[in-house]
Amino acid sequence: MTQIYDTVVVGGGIIAAAAGQHLAAAGYRTLLVERNDYGSGTSSKSSRLQHCGLGYLSAASGSLAAFFARPRSAIECLSLMRRSMQGRAEFVRMAPERVKPVTFIVPLTPENAIPRWKARLAFRLMAASDGGQVPLNLRILSAREARAHPALQGMAGLQDIRGAMSFTEYQYHWPERIVVDTIMKARAIGMEALNHTAVTGLARQGSLWRVTLTTAGGSQDVLTRAVVNCAGVWVDEITTLAGAPHLRKNTGEKGTNIVVRLPESLRGFGFETVTAAGAPFYLIPWGELHYVGPWDAVSDGRPEGFRATEAEISAILDQLGRLFPGFGLNREDVLYAWAGVRPRSLARDGRSSAPTVREHDLTDEGLPHVFTFTGGLLMTHRDAGRRLTRAVHRRLQPSGPSHPLDTPLPPLPNMDHVTEASVAHAVLNEQARTLSDILRRRLSVGWEADLGRRHAELAAELAAPHLGWRREEAEAQVAAFIEETTTEFSLRMP
Repeated sequence: MTQIYDTVVVGGGIIAAAAGQHLAAAGYRTLLVERNDYGSGTSSKSSRLQHCGLGYLSAASGSLAAFFARPRSAIECLSLMRRSMQGRAEFVRMAPERVKPVTFIVPLTPENAIPRWKARLAFRLMAASDGGQVPLNLRILSAREARAHPALQGMAGLQDIRGAMSFTEYQYHWPERIVVDTIMKARAIGMEALNHTAVTGLARQGSLWRVTLTTAGGSQDVLTRAVVNCAGVWVDEITTLAGAPHLRKNTGEKGTNIVVRLPESLRGFGFETVTAAGAPFYLIPWGELHYVGPWDAVSDGRPEGFRATEAEISAILDQLGRLFPGFGLNREDVLYAWAGVRPRSLARDGRSSAPTVREHDLTDEGLPHVFTFTGGLLMTHRDAGRRLTRAVHRRLQPSGPSHPLDTPLPPLPNMDHVTEASVAHAVLNEQARTLSDILRRRLSVGWEADLGRRHAELAAELAAPHLGWRREEAEAQVAAFIEETTTEFSLRMP
């Protein structure tokens, strides 16, 4: 008998996870479907920061002439800042074990110096957005204090600096775990979830949608009252499956980062500035390392397999060398690199991106009870879940009773180490099917300096009994993991 759901959520990133959790909590019988693994796409290649939204505020608070020339864009940037601060406060209070505070410093050079009163006003505005629940800890350094700050030693033009701003951001321990946590909480209140399952068909059948699901073992159909399309940069593929290729809502932008080991004086500090072109540029601590970037590029239209190119790695190194000429870093110093495609809402011109996060009800555009989300951000994922649930509720009532949103889960084994308990939990309780699933998304060891390569054989040995791998299959899994890691992350081989 064909299963019937209230909602089928397409995608397995943080926005899909939040949508599924909120829909299930509201009483909708929900199925979430992800063609790869949970958190393996854009959510895995983000800034890893729960940003306070300073960049949005900067974009919104230019000159009065710029504001009046593009008021819609400025207002949207202010809205994004407010949501960022509210999301920051909500997540830091709800899951303090998944984040850690990082002190960031912004040098005030002759090119970007702003009056102290303006800096304080900006941070007061941000603090007011969340009621001061999670402090920003703003400190404005004098020129003398900035020149002596350890994180600025070796910076070009340090003798001419006007001062610096220091404040607190929060960093995710590893964002993939947050996606998995969210989906497991949703499963605990009744949501069904399938990873490594692709949506390959979507057709209207009476008042329902028939959704074709395909795995390595074959295909099956389910029926649903509504489709919630949270496929990130791939959302337009889903509307095309439904017969509406003209309803484009998304565009992608590629962002590349490199991982290097910086001098001890920068250990634990974040550094934020802008390039000569006005793009944000960060040095963000990652354990004993830093990741540096992003370097933005135009999407080539192929969201699959985005990888850092040598030209992009070289551009980041060049920018880093301009900022800190004394570091003397070259290509051999890059431990690994990654590139991700950021989902962006398509602007009204149908070509460029718009600085907006938006849910789209496509009912009046020819796709009844299909909802799409664009511009999704990890740091405001809970807000996205609420907004999508409200959009569905305006069209459909849930078939079941509501549930508590954040139902406590049983304690986890230590997921920072490869042990019999952690691997078994990943496979038996959290649907891990490959070594990447285990090492990079359920456990944290896939984000060590060698990206988990040294743990692959032990993890395969411990997973084999649970996944039915024979010795040859386990060896093939190890080889596939190492090949994927080396290729996808431009990993420097020893």
